[in-house]
Amino acid sequence: MDLKYLITKRFKNWIIYILVKGFFNLLRILPRSFCFFLLTRISLLCFYVIPDARKKTIRNLTRVFGSEKNAAEIWKMAKSVFRDLGRNAVDMFRLKQVVGKDPDRYVTCHGWENLDNALAKGKGVVVITGHLGCWELMAGYVSSKGYAVSVVGTPLYDPRLDKMLVDNRTSVGLKNIIRSTGAREILRTLRNGEIVGILIDQDTRVDGVFVDFLGKPAFTPVGPVVLALKTGAAIVPMAIHIDERNRHIIEMEPEIDLQTTDDKENDRLLITLKCSKAIEKLLLKNVTQWVWMHERWKTQPKESVE
Repeated sequence: MDLKYLITKRFKNWIIYILVKGFFNLLRILPRSFCFFLLTRISLLCFYVIPDARKKTIRNLTRVFGSEKNAAEIWKMAKSVFRDLGRNAVDMFRLKQVVGKDPDRYVTCHGWENLDNALAKGKGVVVITGHLGCWELMAGYVSSKGYAVSVVGTPLYDPRLDKMLVDNRTSVGLKNIIRSTGAREILRTLRNGEIVGILIDQDTRVDGVFVDFLGKPAFTPVGPVVLALKTGAAIVPMAIHIDERNRHIIEMEPEIDLQTTDDKENDRLLITLKCSKAIEKLLLKNVTQWVWMHERWKTQPKESVE
């Protein structure tokens, strides 16, 4: 590898780390209301100064809503995506301040009975969700109510940034499990009758299948389905969104039907489709609070490549 490139990359990563750490610490001491004022404006600025993310957001919104909305409406939606990303980032950075003090002041949860009924079976629960709203806060809030919650994630490219993320999670009682090496730990957690949270709405390098998501085939992880079928755990879809008063609303849906047949491969496909549709349903309730700049449909079945 070119030495100049390596040095430049390390310097760039160091600068990013210093900026993120400084910003992280700053938001923890500023009043929450000012943090919303600040991040809303920064995120809207990003809409204009990061053309690649803006173009991806507009392209994906157009792909899904282009038949019912004109270009001006799509542009407005895209701006709202950035605005809402900034608003949701506030309490992600301030996770300990929100969860550790008085979480009910900022969070309302609907559907506790769906989670409790699933847990009552004694075989653990796989919570599936997506990059909707302040998903880190959702996990932290559930943990604050006395539930044992582990979250599965892929480490960030910079170990220092990854440590900041993991420390933020563990500070509110969450247990972090590394996706690539945590299979046994996940199984042990479920067999203990606890909760494992998994994000299933991104195109990542994991075992997956193509199922419909917002009208187009999307490569979707089958891990949650495999875990549920192996352990008997329930799968419960959940999501969180922020309202115009900057309060977070959590929705816990009824568990996914895991009825199986003798065709294991088809069972995995059909149940994964159910999971995908459950997240899609939650997303469509609050469209602008999903990460539309992500290349969700980048990987396509070979026969579908245009």
